[in-house]
Order: sequence, then structure tokens, then C-alpha cells
Amino acid sequence: MRVALYARYSTDKQDELSLEVQLAHCRAEIKKLGWTETHCFTDQAQSAATLHRPGMQSLISVAKSGQVDVVYADAMDRLSRSQGDIATLFEQLRFRNVQLVTRAEGPLNALLVGLKGTMNADALAVISTKTRDALRHRFQLGQNPGGIAYGYRTKIEHDARGERIRGLVEIDPAQAQIVIRIFEEYVAGRSPDAIAKQLNREAIPAPRSGKRDKKPGVVPAMWAANTITGNAQRGTGLLNNIRYIGLRPFEKQQFRKNPETGRRHSFVNPADKQQQPIKVPELRIVSDELWQAVKARQEKLSTGPRSTIQKTARRPFWEQQRPRYLLSGKMTCGECGSAFAKGGKHRFRCQGSAKKGEAFCTNRLSVRQDDLDRRILAGLQNELMQAEVLDAFQEEYAVETARLSKLSDSLRPVHEREHAEVAEKLSMLKSAIMKGVDPTMFVEEMNQLLARQQTLESQLAINDVDTHVGDIVLQPDLAALYHSKISALTDAFEDEALRAEAFEKIRELIAGVVFVPEGDELAIHLRGELVSILELCACSDTKKPPVGLTEEALQIKLVAGAGFEPATFRL
Repeated sequence: MRVALYARYSTDKQDELSLEVQLAHCRAEIKKLGWTETHCFTDQAQSAATLHRPGMQSLISVAKSGQVDVVYADAMDRLSRSQGDIATLFEQLRFRNVQLVTRAEGPLNALLVGLKGTMNADALAVISTKTRDALRHRFQLGQNPGGIAYGYRTKIEHDARGERIRGLVEIDPAQAQIVIRIFEEYVAGRSPDAIAKQLNREAIPAPRSGKRDKKPGVVPAMWAANTITGNAQRGTGLLNNIRYIGLRPFEKQQFRKNPETGRRHSFVNPADKQQQPIKVPELRIVSDELWQAVKARQEKLSTGPRSTIQKTARRPFWEQQRPRYLLSGKMTCGECGSAFAKGGKHRFRCQGSAKKGEAFCTNRLSVRQDDLDRRILAGLQNELMQAEVLDAFQEEYAVETARLSKLSDSLRPVHEREHAEVAEKLSMLKSAIMKGVDPTMFVEEMNQLLARQQTLESQLAINDVDTHVGDIVLQPDLAALYHSKISALTDAFEDEALRAEAFEKIRELIAGVVFVPEGDELAIHLRGELVSILELCACSDTKKPPVGLTEEALQIKLVAGAGFEPATFRL
């Protein structure tokens, strides 16, 4: 039986080791059953309220393509806590004759899915309700019920017992000056876009930039026009935040997830469900005169010529979800990491530079859509899958496989020794308890030892799994075969009758495109998607890729993809 494993943990406050623990338990069970692990998918810091998670979507895709016989997880709530989603997943897998099994519940059937799905959904609803009740209680006590708005900071105070009082905030003098400056410049006639760019040029930290700074490799948040204007009707944006005039709002809006996309959307609560804002004059930053001047300018702009233009009808849902251009969602700026998107009728440009100014990104170059498509298609056909690249990839793959195998062998003795030491300490504590020593003296120590023992056992279970993938032998004529396939796809892309199908297949071959300014020119770096390339070469024009080849391609990507990118080239 071919098995796809799945593991997930919910928030970034949880330990990534929980994924290894889940997978170790699952691997131990499928080993007892004599099943073979062919795929493994994980989602880190992802909610179970939706199936729109990268790992889950990859799992569903593999199951649909007939590459597995069993989907195995530690428990059903790892797959989903949504009653509707777990039922949909179960039906999709059953339709394709794929078993859904968990370590906690065993093989799932319709009755168990319905029962446990209801219980998990109810648990999610209870957590949500308790959270809202706790925030409402904090609001009624006169404390801050949610996040801290720009211009304020946490106030540290303790009660008579020495415990910290939650929900207290105070004015941050430095940020308050920036708030007043933004209000005054807006009243003076400057546009939000000009204000945001000037703040970025002066390197003034934007809202939420502190949280981003704590994450390595993440670009700090920058000022944008929407940060300032927001939505006047919803009360979002600095210019509409009533906290600045000494009022604290609560429950103005709520968030719900779209079941089609898994994304959160905000909805304004009815008036009878909104809490009346409470007065907190000690937190006022903006005077009434300045506030009213801002509202007057907003009203004047909202009644201008643009407001009389009838809004165009929204595109249907299915048109909104499909990529409109060949590289939609795959283009990034090599200077700042922002998305490249439409910056005119026929041109793409860096959105970070366009919206946040040159202080954020100096890449002001753009590229025409038709020229970009032409260069990408030519690059896929002429530059990718050269013989020397394939040779370098096979060599790197062999080196990486050997390194992983050696690392696993070297860590096992260390884990075994520590496991024996922990077991001995636990045995000594048990003996002391059996002799009459008060067990409450050892509760904390025993809990720590048991937790460490579980972690070590998980590590040993992982080491027991044979991670050696073996030597991958690619077809000797792979390069020539690829070039003939991509040539046919390029011809189909130019044919209106075949364009839609070719459009999707070409997009699958592209992992990403990076635009790097080099003087007055915009260099384009294209990274191919190795798995899709191997699948393209393995299948005929009408058949799906063989299961064996797809599994081999995924193994290649897992082992060598993280440190080696054989399908990257410059156009």
C-alpha cells in the first residue's frame, strides 16, 4: 500500500518538533502494517479551519493523480476541524478509492467522519466563543481588548498580588508625533501616497514593522497610501481611527473565512451588535479641530467627479481565481522581494517601488507584457535542461543524499545514550515512590523527563526510517525530449483553440520569475519547476505521467531542491 503522510501544527507559537513527533508516530504504525511511505506533506503554523493550506493542497493533488492508496495522519483534527471540509476530503478520497486513516481513530468511515467532524467543529466554535467573551469582558473593564494601534504601546502595571494587569496601553510619544504629522499634512493637501513615500525616505518605522523585524529574512513593513487612508466606512486606516480622539471601539466588524478560498474577509457588524465606544481621554492624540478638518477633506474628495462614475460589475468568482496572465502570481522584484504586477495598460513593474517609493525599492524599471511572454517562451525552449546542467544536478543530488545519510547515522548514538540516561532517572524516581517517598516532590521533574523521553523516541523513530533514496538515473535523451515537448507547447500557445490548455501547462513549468535591475536594463531570471518538467518529459500528449516517475521526481525535489536549483537561468 502506497501511503501519503500528513502532519500539521496550528500556530507559530508551537514547536516545529511537533511535526516530527506526529510523523514518527505515523511511520511507526505504517511500518507495523507493512505499508510503504511514498509521500510526506506538512503544514506549519496553519489553521485547521480550512483546507487551503499548501501541504494539504499538495496532498489532495497527489491523491487525485492516483499516486497513493492511503492518506495517513496522527489524528483527524490534524487534517481539518471543519465539519464540511473533512466530509469533502473524505468523499474526494473515497471517490478515488483512497483510504483515509489516522493513528488515533483508525480507518475512517462516513459515520466516524460525521461524528468526529461535528465534535471538532464544535470545539473550534467553543474556542472562538470563549475568545470573544474574554475580549468583551476586557473591554467592559476599560482595558484594551485587541491589538495595539500605531501611536500606543503596552503599559506595564501590576496588581496587589504582583501579577501583571493585561490590556493596559499608553501613548507612545514618538509615534504620536508621526500620527499628528500625518493628519496635518493630509489637511494641508498632500496626498496619502506622497506622505507614505516621504515617511519611507526618512526611514520612519511603519505599523507592525516591529513584528516583521523579529522574523529573519522578512522585509520590514513600509508605509503605503492604504496604511493612511484605509476605509472610512469601516474605520480602518490612520485617518479614520477614532482611538486618536479618545474613543475605544469594539466589535465594529467580524472576520469570516471564505470556504472557497480559505481567506479571511471582514464584515461590518449590524448596529445592534456593535459595542458603544467608550471614552478614554487619556489616550487622545489628535484634537477635535484637526480630526474634523480631516473628515471635511475626505468628504470633499468623496463627492468629487470620481464618485459619480458608476462602478463596473464585479467579475464572476471563477474569473477572479484564474490567472489572467502567463506569469500572474509568479513574478517578484529582485531588489525588494515585492510582487511584479500590472503598472499600466501593457506593462509590469515592482509594486513595492510603485506604492512605497524609492526609499523602499529603487527598481523603477518596467517590462511590456508581450515582450515578457516572448522572452519567457524563448527561454523555456532554448535555455532550460542543458546537458551540463543535468550532469551537475545528478552530482549534487548524490552528494546531498550521502550527507543526509551520514548525518542520521552520526546522531543516533547520541540519542540512544541520552534516552538510556532518561530511562534510568525515571526508574530511580519510580523506585523512590514505591518506597514511600511523597510523589508530589517529583511531579515537575517527572513531567520534564517524560517529555524529553518522548522527544528522543521520536528522533530514534525518525532515524529508523531509511532515508536513502538511492541513485536516480535520468533518461539519457531527456534534454532532447524536453525541447520537443516545449516546442509543441509553444506552438499550441499561439493557437487560440489550444491556448487555454497550453497556458496551464506552461505555467506549471515555471516556479518563479525574478526581475533584477542592471543599469538601465531589467534582467529576467527564470526558475523552472523540476517536478513538472520531469512529468512533461515522461508522459505522452494525452496521458498522465507514470506514477513511478512522479514519485522519483518528488524525491529529487525533496533531497536536492533546498540547496540546488538546476532549472534556473537568466534571460
